[in-house]
Amino acid sequence: MNIPISPKQAALGGDAVSVRDYDPSFSAVNPALMNLEMDNRISGNYAAYLADTHWGSINFVKDLEYGHLISVNARYLDYGEIPRTDEFGNSLGTFNALDASIGAGYAYQFEDEWTIGANLNLITSKIDNYTSIALLANIGINYYRKENKESFGLVFRNFGRQLKTFNGKKEDPPFRIDAGYTRILPEFPLAITLTAHDLQKFDISSPTNVNGQETSVVQKIADHLSIGAELFPEDSFNIRLGYNVRRGSELAVAEQRNFSGLSAGFGINISWLKFDYTHVRYHNAANMNFFGLTLDLYKINGIRR
Repeated sequence: MNIPISPKQAALGGDAVSVRDYDPSFSAVNPALMNLEMDNRISGNYAAYLADTHWGSINFVKDLEYGHLISVNARYLDYGEIPRTDEFGNSLGTFNALDASIGAGYAYQFEDEWTIGANLNLITSKIDNYTSIALLANIGINYYRKENKESFGLVFRNFGRQLKTFNGKKEDPPFRIDAGYTRILPEFPLAITLTAHDLQKFDISSPTNVNGQETSVVQKIADHLSIGAELFPEDSFNIRLGYNVRRGSELAVAEQRNFSGLSAGFGINISWLKFDYTHVRYHNAANMNFFGLTLDLYKINGIRR
């Protein structure tokens, strides 16, 4: 539930919760980001994720008029075939593992600048013959000033409960509090997004840094931050760059430049079709390539101009 939902979110540091535009994928992360520009748009995203796993999502938003909007989303993480062995390492064939969720959301714009929203997600996780089920929710709020082209988002993510356990032991949901700010600069075609994630807990860092030294207080604060920039945010071609401080510090390699934490991508908008791509740098041994398509169903039918 904490994997970036779309190439755009991944390119902006991986945690953005304040980007208010026409990408319906963001409605699954912060439902308060739903707006009229997302109306009747559907997005599909796919990533070749870590260790030969595969990740994907689909998201749709519909305007019900008078400030009411709804959304549906689904996502999955396929771990593929995993070797099965006994305690001596002898091969016993293979087994499969898969995580999946389906959810629905609602948002209400009660003032010109303010929107609140919530969604509910049913999650299932299957590992061989073991299955777990959980029900998690997100509640968010968004403040948007159109004249200043700025947006502030706050979201309480992944709170709920496990309905069925793997082996009788209850697990805590991955609850987190995220806040973010996005603004398009007035004199230059650049949008800056700053996100503070995992605010529910101060110390989310590794005990030591890459050099074996105790993690400082400054680093512990910085590990809550990610930043992203999008060039030409309101045009048909966009270039994006981001950095996730925690990922960069925890996955760094001593005495090597491996650019952990960096992400870069672009978007191309052609009439009713939007294509997005992002490359995320995790480690020398693992990177992620993220692809996304967004369709404007109104434009396909010749309704929206």
